[in-house]
Amino acid sequence: MKNTKVQYQGTLRNQTIHLSNGQTLLTDAGKSVGGLGENISPADLLASTLASCAMTIMAIRAEQLGADFSGCYAETEKDADMQNFRVTRIGIDFHLKAAFSAEVRQAVESASRDLCIVGRSLNTDLVQDFRFIYE
Repeated sequence: MKNTKVQYQGTLRNQTIHLSNGQTLLTDAGKSVGGLGENISPADLLASTLASCAMTIMAIRAEQLGADFSGCYAETEKDADMQNFRVTRIGIDFHLKAAFSAEVRQAVESASRDLCIVGRSLNTDLVQDFRFIYE
């Protein structure tokens, strides 16, 4: 069963439609390559997708241990090799609760690296640079 439809809109913009509920997402190529840069770029979406996947699995682990994961968030950045058209590094700062016990901290950090389907599917040459900030 197909999940999404991606339709080119012109001006280096694509619209992605989630087929089961009609939700849409626009992506633009960055201005550096001639795009409008008004919406998230596909490469930035890749970084956000990795963060979202990791956050989801971290929340599952935290909640299994009785910890409330709500309010935690992640910020992403990416480095790209434009000569070879590759994302070379995705950096993610996970902002987590200082009140998390050592057990929860260890569990969510391990889960982010070991159980995220997106992260485990990416090329091993891509550096996944995770930082865990407890505040």
